[in-house]
Amino acid sequence: MSDQPPEAGAPPGSQVSPDGLWLWNGAAWVANPSAPAQALVPFSRPVPTPYAPLAYPAAGGYVAPKSPGVSLIVSFFLPGVGSLMNGDTGIGITILLLWILSVILDFTIIGLIVGIPLGLAMFIWGLIDAYQGAQRWNRRHGIIS
Repeated sequence: MSDQPPEAGAPPGSQVSPDGLWLWNGAAWVANPSAPAQALVPFSRPVPTPYAPLAYPAAGGYVAPKSPGVSLIVSFFLPGVGSLMNGDTGIGITILLLWILSVILDFTIIGLIVGIPLGLAMFIWGLIDAYQGAQRWNRRHGIIS
């Protein structure tokens, strides 16, 4: 700022800001009385940016899409819970209870013959139904996933 020439109407020894609107009086920046008047800029409303919706409109409000991947991961750790998350309570409870029954049966000799295949079947059925259930729910609500 020292290489700027002093403004014509400024008091001697004062500095003018680069935009010419402020004047340093030695203690503080004050409005420059000799600054040119700025033209008013008319306000224009910003154009909204189209983002992907977080929820989709439905008859009763908005619905969020179900994630098939999340349902699959949850059902991997607890068979049937992924189906419960998708709203398939009957199927989810059936898968979960039969899987628990198979785990309990594994402690007997006959349970080893019946329980291990039953548990494996419930585990696989839970994974498949959780993934496909989320896709069914999305299609039913008009969401492409």
